[in-house]
Amino acid sequence: MSNSTRATTTNGTRTAVAHVRLAKPALLCLVAIALTSCTSPATTQPIRSTIGTSTPAPSATPAFVDGLPTSCDALYAGLEKFVSDDGSLVLNPAWKSGTGVARAEASGYGTYDPVLSASLSQSPGLICDWAPAAGPSDTFLTTQIRHVDAATQQAAFSRMNELEWGCGQAYDGRWCVTNDSHTGRSIGESQYFGHGIWLASNWNNAGPETYTPELLRRLFG
Repeated sequence: MSNSTRATTTNGTRTAVAHVRLAKPALLCLVAIALTSCTSPATTQPIRSTIGTSTPAPSATPAFVDGLPTSCDALYAGLEKFVSDDGSLVLNPAWKSGTGVARAEASGYGTYDPVLSASLSQSPGLICDWAPAAGPSDTFLTTQIRHVDAATQQAAFSRMNELEWGCGQAYDGRWCVTNDSHTGRSIGESQYFGHGIWLASNWNNAGPETYTPELLRRLFG
């Protein structure tokens, strides 16, 4: 997988953000329980992960309406240290997630792929950003959770098949992950479909191990 760097303007500040090309199967891998390493071949299947002792138990049950969390605060309650153990990232900083702030087309909806982004940006669901509080940075993690209909889901599956992503079954749904760490930075994304939900995440040098499994455990038990 190869990377290119693009300049993204946020609140008048130009920030270099790594952009991932997701097309070469030899450099794509499926990450079963970790978002930050790429050690298994693309044929490896994601599995329902058993969360290790290092993963904190949720301190509260998120509030849900029609199957979705009511807010990012509800979804991540008690997980602040889990997502950012050194506190360098905060949830929904105003410069990135505030009212009226334009969302980056290339990375702001839970994917780097322009085709998937076109779907995710249409009537988006709950979008949660983890980024430095001080301002724009190339270290971030974005997750969107939304309802998905059968036609949109099938179109997304077709796109990921076209990109030759490795996909497998997890939590009674389908989970596809790609990650590129050969530059020394973890850049990738995770797309999960199940229970009528699309859980989309993309990250740049952020995201703890078992991030997606922890969210799936919170959502579906």
